Amino acid sequence: MFAEFRQIVRNVLTERKMTYRQLSEKTDIEESTIKCFMCGANDSRRVAEKIADALGMTLMYSNGVYRISENAGK
Repeated sequence: MFAEFRQIVRNVLTERKMTYRQLSEKTDIEESTIKCFMCGANDSRRVAEKIADALGMTLMYSNGVYRISENAGK
């Protein structure tokens, strides 16, 4: 469900030279939870929304599909 979002997050983290630990600190989510989400073991909308918010993205849900705003990662 969040495959495209995960790829965008990976790209943004690489561009910003951020680690999962740093993302964990920004989201107030355990690093292990972020790792589970990023590997696909967890499809929590709450986790996705907190990650998006921490990275300055907007995650929108419409007609059963999640979309990332055009300003993703900026």
